[in-house]
Amino acid sequence: MHGSVTTIQRNGLKVHTYAAPEAGWVVNTHIIELASQLLVVDAQYTLDFAEEVVAFAATLNKPITRLYVTHYHPDHLLGAAAFGLPIHGLAEVARKIDQVGDRVAGEERAKVGDRIPDHAERISEIVQEGEERIDGTLLRHVALRHAETADALVIALPEHDILITQDLLYHQVHVFVGELAFESWRAALSTFSTLNFGTLLPGHGNPGDAALWTHMRDYLDVAERTWKTSDGAEAFHRQMVALFPYHRGALLLQHEGRFLYK
Repeated sequence: MHGSVTTIQRNGLKVHTYAAPEAGWVVNTHIIELASQLLVVDAQYTLDFAEEVVAFAATLNKPITRLYVTHYHPDHLLGAAAFGLPIHGLAEVARKIDQVGDRVAGEERAKVGDRIPDHAERISEIVQEGEERIDGTLLRHVALRHAETADALVIALPEHDILITQDLLYHQVHVFVGELAFESWRAALSTFSTLNFGTLLPGHGNPGDAALWTHMRDYLDVAERTWKTSDGAEAFHRQMVALFPYHRGALLLQHEGRFLYK
């Protein structure tokens, strides 16, 4: 396995986090292990890393019954074909994938090759905000607006004190800030931090606790200042690596350069 798996257990519930290596943008796929089935949150960037998730899930001896895609970004979407399952997601995310998913797949395939599919899988099962109980476990679906991207899904497990934030939070991984929503992203951090969940599962990096809210806000502050004062993508990349020398995910800095300096 090229990626790594971390497992947390809270009040009898296990969540396994598969983290891709650098070549996969250090993106996380979370596997919620219920009594008789598995729910998977996000599909990886490339097919080979998605296949590692599927292979690990098979060792748990329970079927995957649901695949969520939280937002349209390539590292969360493009591996979905490896699962062979209908995709669950917000209606707004479904529309965005319909609009740009195939273009995103084509751009990434041109860079990486056939480890990326030639098209993006579509969301077919629309997730509504609110609560539902699956296999005895309560899930709360929450829409996140105007943070890393315009629309994304956050999944809470309130009876187990777990919040799956995906790209609302990163943990010691460089952050994709290409959509330049610094102010509204900070506002979302303030709002979601008041939910007071003890275990936070980010979209990139290791599981963490409430300290991640502050760390993320600090990174956004530095990134915004650096973007405003840098004279181009290369300078921004160089300065962010110097400012956060222990962060992984330098490929994310490369990917966002064309969005920051059009």
